[in-house]
This record gives sequence, C-alpha cells and structure tokens, in this order.
Amino acid sequence: MALSHQMIFGQYIDKKSIIHELDPRTKLLIVMSFMISALLLHGFISYAMLTLLVAVSVVISRIPGSYIVKGLKPVWLIVLATFIFHIFLTQGGEALIRIGSVSIYEMGIVKAITITVRIILMVVTATLLTLTTKLTDLTNAIETLLSPLKKIGIPTQEIAMMITFTIRFIPILMQETEKIMKAQRARGVNFSSGNIFKRMLNFVPVIVPILMLAFQKAESASLAIEARGYRPGMKRTQIRTLVLQPMDYKAMLVAGSFVIMLIAFRM
Repeated sequence: MALSHQMIFGQYIDKKSIIHELDPRTKLLIVMSFMISALLLHGFISYAMLTLLVAVSVVISRIPGSYIVKGLKPVWLIVLATFIFHIFLTQGGEALIRIGSVSIYEMGIVKAITITVRIILMVVTATLLTLTTKLTDLTNAIETLLSPLKKIGIPTQEIAMMITFTIRFIPILMQETEKIMKAQRARGVNFSSGNIFKRMLNFVPVIVPILMLAFQKAESASLAIEARGYRPGMKRTQIRTLVLQPMDYKAMLVAGSFVIMLIAFRM
C-alpha cells in the first residue's frame, strides 16, 4: 500500500457527528486530559475504563475503525520494541519463564502491557483529534489556549503556526517520499532485500532529497505568508470566532469527571 495512504495523522475526515461539532478547544483539552490520565493511571481496571471511553469516542465520531488502525501503523515498531524491552529488562515478582540465562518476570509482563496500552491510547486520541478537526480550527484553538503566555513574552502565535505547519506537512512529505522511492525502484534500488544495514544504506538516496525538499517547502511557506502580509507578533483577526456551546461544557464535564474519578481511585 502507498505510504501516503497509510499516513492518516494530519488528515481531516468530514463527518456529521457530535465530536466534529465540538469546539476545537474542547477537543484539545479533552485529549490532553486523556493523555495525562494514561500516564498517571495504575491498574488494569483504570486502563480498561479509559480504553472503553476512547472506543466510545471513536464510535461517536463515526470515523471508520480502519482509519484508526492506519493511524497506529507508524508507531507499531515503537510499540513492539517497547513491549520487548520491558518484558526482558524489567525485574520484579515471580519469574514466570526462564530461557537459558534470561528470565521473564511477572512485573516485566505487567509493565510491558501497561506501557503498550499507554502509547496506543495516546496515539489513538491524537489521531482522532486530527481526523475530526480542521487544521485552521486546531491552530486557532492552540493559539487561544496559549494566549495567557503572551503576558510573559512567549510568542504563542508562532508556536501555534509551527505546530500546524508540522502536522500539515507530514502527509505532503509522505507523498513525496513515495514518489522518490518509486523513482529509485525504477533505477534498480531494492528497499526490501539484504540485512538491516543494507536496507538502511538503500534509504540514503531517499533521505537526502527529502531533507532538501523539506527545506524548500519551509522556505516557500515562509515567502508565501510574508507575501500575504503576515508579521510576527502583530495582532490578527480570525474568520471564525470560537465560541463555546452548551454541548462543549457538557463534554468537558463528562470527560473531566471521568478522568478525576479514575485518577482519584487509581484502580
């Protein structure tokens, strides 16, 4: 399958759902609370309840499950490496399996499962946020939430714009990577043969032009926003003014109460 079709993060899926209609600030705050909860929780009951809440959010958003699975593909290697790392290197509890001089302990399995679930939950919530929120709305939400930091001299507009450009360029760079890999295959380069070092060496002709392309895209974007009159630090207006609706308060109340309950009981 094409790389650009596998990369879902940063793409917006237009659907009619409650989550799509929520204020982007509401969604951003809820996602942040879910991620913090995933880092603070202990116990399988807590993670099961948080997983159920995330799954219900996916169903309500009407986003096909295939898109969520595709959003997890880029981090499968990290998840697998983390799982193996904790299983073999974490000690504690009873030794369940012994393979020669290597032992797998009860605490290692528990830790591996816990960290894996954490990573998956955080990636799913972040993917759901980008799939249900337009980039312009997400930029406005980030800028609005960071606006109090302007009082201490932090350039919140620039930070919001950098985050948005980063998300926006991920699918574009993946498409360009796909084109370059096809061109290299036409020249006889085989990216799937040989040992790991040989494969890494084969990717050098892809990495160099991608880096050059990234710098060119950054320069083009900089010239484009300057041509449109953008100046750092200047106050600017927005086409759409963000206004919290009753549904936003209800969503924050439900999500906030659920997260506080989980953290308080640490089940």
